[in-house]
Amino acid sequence: MRSIAATGALAVSGEKLFRDVQMTNSDVKPAKVRRTTGSGRPKVQSVDRTLDVLESLATRRGATGISELSQLVGLHVSTVHRLLATLVDRGYVRQDPDSSRYHLGSRIFTLASEADLHLDLRLVARPYLERMMRNSGETANLVTASEREVVYLDQVASMHLVKMFTSPGMRAPLYCTGTGKVMLAFRDAEFAEPVLAGPMRRYTARTLVTRSALETELATIRKQGYSVDNAEMGDGVRCLAVPVFDRRRDCVGAMSVSGPTTRMTPERVEKLAPVARAIAEDLSRQLGFEAVVSATQ
Repeated sequence: MRSIAATGALAVSGEKLFRDVQMTNSDVKPAKVRRTTGSGRPKVQSVDRTLDVLESLATRRGATGISELSQLVGLHVSTVHRLLATLVDRGYVRQDPDSSRYHLGSRIFTLASEADLHLDLRLVARPYLERMMRNSGETANLVTASEREVVYLDQVASMHLVKMFTSPGMRAPLYCTGTGKVMLAFRDAEFAEPVLAGPMRRYTARTLVTRSALETELATIRKQGYSVDNAEMGDGVRCLAVPVFDRRRDCVGAMSVSGPTTRMTPERVEKLAPVARAIAEDLSRQLGFEAVVSATQ
């Protein structure tokens, strides 16, 4: 009986030792593995690994082989190969056809330049936004465009109790906002075509939802130099928007003043339009824009 009990005890002890060894081995993880972000939110592993690959390539002076890159990011070669295949396909990484080594692709530099543009535009525009709000008494907005939407970059809120609110990063359709329509009017046809082709959702009874109606509106905007959102995105809200140009004469954004239709009446919009245009022209000059002077002047 004792012998059997002793044998059983040894078996249990051995099993426990085996589990302890397993737990010890499984607890040894690479220092780079982080399950959560700095704010405690769960991470998406594939995104995290992809960014590790891009950041590692960015630190290299020349092209990098897949084995070396695998060591840099602490991932198996096959995993790195799959990540690179997607990045190459999207243009973020380029593979040298002769050496088969990798380096950053042109798409990375396009994103970087766009980020710089948005940052610079926001910083430079801030005093002009404040001036726009002071002159109008209404909320002033700065936006840029991303595909079929406007993206709000900054805002200076009105002092009125009833006022319009947006926050940086908010998006809205191009075709039914004052800022969106003014960018459609002053950017090239290639930019406007996908929006004109539709579909266009009706938000209010005043939303323009046909190609012909929007094209007529854009022609008017080009002629007068500003755009008006007549409660096309939301009832009871009217917006006056003006284009912002850079040194390449590209429309890189728009400024607007918006408020309730009870204050932003058509008559008031007409009076504010030349003031808003002058402020936007001053900002454009600050960004390096020079208007084309007619040869007849």
